[in-house]
Amino acid sequence: MLLAAAAWVGPNVWIARSTRGYTYTNADAVPARTFAIVPGSPVPRGRLSSVLRDRLGAALELYRGGRVKTILVSGRDTPASPEATVMRAWLEARGVPAADIWSDEGGTRTRQTMNRAVANYGIADAIVCTQTVNVARSIYLARRAGIDAVGLALPSPLEHSTRYVARESLKTTLAFAESQLGPRPTPAAPIVAAR
Repeated sequence: MLLAAAAWVGPNVWIARSTRGYTYTNADAVPARTFAIVPGSPVPRGRLSSVLRDRLGAALELYRGGRVKTILVSGRDTPASPEATVMRAWLEARGVPAADIWSDEGGTRTRQTMNRAVANYGIADAIVCTQTVNVARSIYLARRAGIDAVGLALPSPLEHSTRYVARESLKTTLAFAESQLGPRPTPAAPIVAAR
């Protein structure tokens, strides 16, 4: 039982500590990168959740402030939950040119999002926009994939949900285990030259 607890808690503590220096809570303090990465979240009936709206709002703030040049939106894109399509439309409606929004419809998990960002899009540096409760795992997976990543941690009521935090903790343990076993993605050439 003690071994099982250590196998669960250990990776969480290690990932939290190893990513602390890459985590920011203020958009004005985040070091500039070429890309913002916005991980997806379900959009039932095409409606943005507050979680996803906050992620997109953070990426938009970084873009308007000149801290990123391009935004990658990543998520599953199904008829029931067209995440990438809805995210792209939200950004375009707020004035982000279509050329500055890259869509990944195959990012069904955070690890997949980061690996595909490298292997399919040639992304080498990024600011990951996600909630405080998810940011350590997201930065860890991005950096394991080969991205010079920092994270913009967004406050959310989720961090006060014992159930959600426990689920995130399990995801972090799984992310650690998977990252030790799987190969790192081979970087692709960037699709277009960023401005």
